Amino acid sequence: MIGVILAAGLGRRLSRDIDLEKIGPKCLLTINDYMLLERMVADLVSFNVDTISIVAGYKASTLREVCTKLEEKYGVDLHLNYNNDYFSTNTAYSLHIGLENVYDDVVIFNGDVLYDYTILSNLLELDRTAISVDNKKALTEESFKLRVVNDQIEEIGKSLSIESATGEFIGISKITKRDLQEAKRLLKSLISENVNNYYDLIYQSLSKNRNLAYSFTNGLKWTEIDDIHDFTYAKSIADIADRTRGHLR
Repeated sequence: MIGVILAAGLGRRLSRDIDLEKIGPKCLLTINDYMLLERMVADLVSFNVDTISIVAGYKASTLREVCTKLEEKYGVDLHLNYNNDYFSTNTAYSLHIGLENVYDDVVIFNGDVLYDYTILSNLLELDRTAISVDNKKALTEESFKLRVVNDQIEEIGKSLSIESATGEFIGISKITKRDLQEAKRLLKSLISENVNNYYDLIYQSLSKNRNLAYSFTNGLKWTEIDDIHDFTYAKSIADIADRTRGHLR
């Protein structure tokens, strides 16, 4: 099993309030003395992952310097892949790059997520392709919502009505080796349709074979960090999210 972390984006909304030109991509945000990226790296290492692909774009040189330090600290191979078109593409394009030389089970992270370690642990206990879904939080128009019927995703996206949604995809998922080639094909199709598509849409198609599993958060804490309000919330839940992270160094 390997990890893929998507960290190419500009972070436009958050940059209105935080100087990301100085910090770098959002995965380098520090909360309680640890960067988001370090949490993801340490977590994966705790599950015996020794190779992690990071898709870089915005401030890639800053990210590369941090990765060199984390490689030494955690004894892991951090391989950077570059989305040179990060300014004009979206996550489907970045994930396509990140999976290019991947042929094993893979855990995928959006690089701007702070999450309770147990969320990842619960996801990895499943032996199928699976996504982490928040089934408890109050949804908003910006939530990447999905509606699950008979184990299949009937609808997914921000435009889905709050009332009909099962929950929100939180940006942490796993694709097994068995489903990897189909996932890559679906990504290519999304990109050919629109380079600004979200990779999340592949899970709707993968769910049609009824092999997609859903790992529900059931109230465990997490947040993506899109703006300053998310960042403030992330700081408020960090102690809870880190309570079982004895592997941070």
